[in-house]
Amino acid sequence: PIFPWILADYESETLDLNDSRTFRDLTKPVGALNPDRLAQLIDRYNSLDGFPEEQKFLYGSHYSSPGFVLHYLMRQEPFTSMHIALQSGRFDCPDRLFFDIAGTWKGCLTSSSDVKELIPEFFTCPEMFCNTNDFDLGTTQSKVKVHDVKLPPWAKGSAHEFVRLHRLALESDYVSNNLHNWIDLIFGYKQRGEEAAKAHNVFHYLSYEGSVDIDKITDDIDRQATETHIQNFGQTPSQLMMKQPHPPRYPRADAPCRPICQDLSKLKELRCFTPTSQFGGHQGSEANGAVLSIHPLSTCCVVVYGDLSIGTYRWATSSGSNRSASSFAFKMLRHQPLGTRNMTLNPEVFNAEHPRSASLATRKEEFSDRNGRLAMGNWSFAVVMGGAAKSSYRRRQASGRPKVTDVPLSTLEASSLILSTGYIDGCIRAHALDSLRQKDRSDGGHKGGINCLSVDDEELLCTGGQDGTVRVWVIDHQFMSQALADGYAKTASAGILSSTMSTKVLSLCHCLIGHSAAITCVSISSDLDVVLSGSLDGVICIHSLRTGEFRRKIEANRFYMEKRYRDAERSQKITAIRKIAVSRHGTMVVHLNDGMLHSYSVNGAILCGADAGEVLNSMKICADGEALVTGGESCHVVIRKMSDLTARCVLDLSTHGPVTDIALTSPESAYQYILVGTADGKVTVIGENHTEQEDEHHGGNEMAYLVG
Repeated sequence: PIFPWILADYESETLDLNDSRTFRDLTKPVGALNPDRLAQLIDRYNSLDGFPEEQKFLYGSHYSSPGFVLHYLMRQEPFTSMHIALQSGRFDCPDRLFFDIAGTWKGCLTSSSDVKELIPEFFTCPEMFCNTNDFDLGTTQSKVKVHDVKLPPWAKGSAHEFVRLHRLALESDYVSNNLHNWIDLIFGYKQRGEEAAKAHNVFHYLSYEGSVDIDKITDDIDRQATETHIQNFGQTPSQLMMKQPHPPRYPRADAPCRPICQDLSKLKELRCFTPTSQFGGHQGSEANGAVLSIHPLSTCCVVVYGDLSIGTYRWATSSGSNRSASSFAFKMLRHQPLGTRNMTLNPEVFNAEHPRSASLATRKEEFSDRNGRLAMGNWSFAVVMGGAAKSSYRRRQASGRPKVTDVPLSTLEASSLILSTGYIDGCIRAHALDSLRQKDRSDGGHKGGINCLSVDDEELLCTGGQDGTVRVWVIDHQFMSQALADGYAKTASAGILSSTMSTKVLSLCHCLIGHSAAITCVSISSDLDVVLSGSLDGVICIHSLRTGEFRRKIEANRFYMEKRYRDAERSQKITAIRKIAVSRHGTMVVHLNDGMLHSYSVNGAILCGADAGEVLNSMKICADGEALVTGGESCHVVIRKMSDLTARCVLDLSTHGPVTDIALTSPESAYQYILVGTADGKVTVIGENHTEQEDEHHGGNEMAYLVG
């Protein structure tokens, strides 16, 4: 594995990603970055008279080798044991260990035998810099105790902050505009031959693929020496582009998609638009009650109302000719009752006579009843395309046919399902989205009601119940369910209450244990292989999605034992976990019933905390993982910076009442929007850079105001 050094500044207090001097020159290999050292290496190259021309080399070492991987990752198992084995049963000499990023960069610039690049974990794994296992790594000759890796001043002593900023640097404009030059050196036309010589990119001939045929070496000693050299001294990757340079990345302005909140400095451009024609939110409307749940699909938007009716809207976006403006269409298509009774033990959850008031599910003091049952809310619904249907569309896409995002509305609806929980019989139900006909029903073995659900990748589902267990399901995908199902699920399936329908849509795979109180929220991520769950007693459990194995437990009140957030009173108080969300980078945000927000890594490290100042009913992490969008009882949508949870932008929706749900449209579309459901039964659209005609078609134009 190989990633480039991208920064050259490891000494400043702040990291300026708009200054080109902050970055390393990506047009040159590491060995050519220092002109004085390069001159010495060229003199040595020219003095290799006894070598055939094809065996001459500038650099005796390499930029990537198994030893370098162990050098960087030696603080975490299993790489610790592998490092010790490589060093004959002990850690390497302390002075040669990886203990200072700035020192390592300096060595790569000055040493004639050190031209190594980085590995992907520098951008994804903060744990690699921390000696969490407290290994005795010794003391250097300068009397420096080797423990955690010394970070640059701009990381503020936090490995998580270093990785976050390092990742932002990788996605910066400078790197985006120059990374193709580095790719040419490592994988492209400058890897070998005349172009490699011009770029001073020549390594030992044995490092190149196909340079020697091992099978033709008859001498055992020579063969073993050659294999050892290739294995330990590094290998050049396969050359992917022989003649043409790699094309540069598209400029950000020409990108085919624009995730919302990608640039936190432009949040002031956000605007709120409330379409005037909606099924709910006005006198004599077809739908009554608050908006419980919003589900944007590629060509339509599904809204669940407080009276358990389903409103389907046509959703479409378009961009202006100069891509500086966009518009959207939000038009009523169909309104139907879900056609189910006895949805909850508490009928007051849905107050059809007062549609502008918040539902009982949003009130802090009545978050759950004494039996641990939650009232219905956005956590009770999901709209997905069944796994079998999605696989079919993926095959169509691979064969050049229309993408899932290009599927006609009628086909999309016919292939989608609406999942719902909160029933008095403790079941989860799957209805066809087009007809709302029930297709499957099951309790999954839960002993009591199902409080909440979460879906990921439209094929995997998890449910949390009053019994303190979490169940993992596969949606409409027989082969995946057979692959994932553990022994418990296969044994228990015979006793699970399920529909008698011939087509089984919901298949149980895992039963996850670890809680001793009712589950209040769940979140699932197949990319990270995790299932996160929170309970009434303030406990967060993390399990493996693939195997169902328990990973770790986090007690929310222990957050206040951390030095930065020490609070003796709160550390003794048990507060229910109300919401949980996880980014694709492995950062999870937890909202407690007392209004606090906590941020952790999926490995249990405390990152930061903040007081939301309200009870939140919904929170979503934006696609790039840098912004958190929240809404609750204060009637505001707040956009927070993920790294410290500070509010950066506030949008006032007080004319519509408390925020009941927030949804983000696909980040792969030309423009992304935030859809907000409120207690008055209205859906509000938040976007940026709209056309002037937008205000004429949609009522309201609330502006964002920045905080801090």
